[in-house]
Amino acid sequence: MSEADCDPLSSKREKLLVRLIPYIQKQGISQLKMEDAAKCMDISKATMYKYFDSKDEIVERLLEQYVRFLSNLILLEAPPKLSPEKISQPSEEELKVYNESFAKAFRLMIKQTFFLTDILLQDLNGSYPQLSVKLAQALDQFQKKLVAYFDSGIEQGIFYPNVSTQIYLVQMDLVIRKLLDPKWLMMQNMTLKQALMDFYKAMKHQIFYEKWIREDDSEIEAYLDKLIMEKLSYE
Repeated sequence: MSEADCDPLSSKREKLLVRLIPYIQKQGISQLKMEDAAKCMDISKATMYKYFDSKDEIVERLLEQYVRFLSNLILLEAPPKLSPEKISQPSEEELKVYNESFAKAFRLMIKQTFFLTDILLQDLNGSYPQLSVKLAQALDQFQKKLVAYFDSGIEQGIFYPNVSTQIYLVQMDLVIRKLLDPKWLMMQNMTLKQALMDFYKAMKHQIFYEKWIREDDSEIEAYLDKLIMEKLSYE
């Protein structure tokens, strides 16, 4: 039996919580008041209390959504381990497959970083440490899936074995967080798409052996166009 079957208000609650995400991404959780939550949800405070008993319930349910979000990314979008067979000279089809798998990993890092802002993570850790632990566990599983992917690429001679795969993930997380900062982009006179495309290309040349690099970046470019449009409407 699903949560919606047990709780007929579940679907409506989820939709209301989604409206709250932009606020907590920018402001964190500790300063959130019920008045703020109702305003973000575009409902009256009285109506909001039909769905949520308290701020703590809002935070708990919101974190449940984040944990499900990360779990779904792992199940539906994480790239699989690369082929166990070493290939001396890749065909065009093999180049396409492996470069698209890396594009998939890059997209996942963007999604994780976009939804889990520094402000949110730090505030959650200080205000709701027990919930922070649950989120940290989900993040750990998410990262382990990507580590397995990069490790398999190193084992098959597709990726350089220069550094620990954890370093790749830390590097991508830190740089993407910086690139998503509108103030930094403005100071550098760069667009978000330009910054993310430049970083994507730099990471490809840092991670892949040269013969495995495919220069066609149309897939990731199309994804970034869609992401930026969604980000603008989301804000």
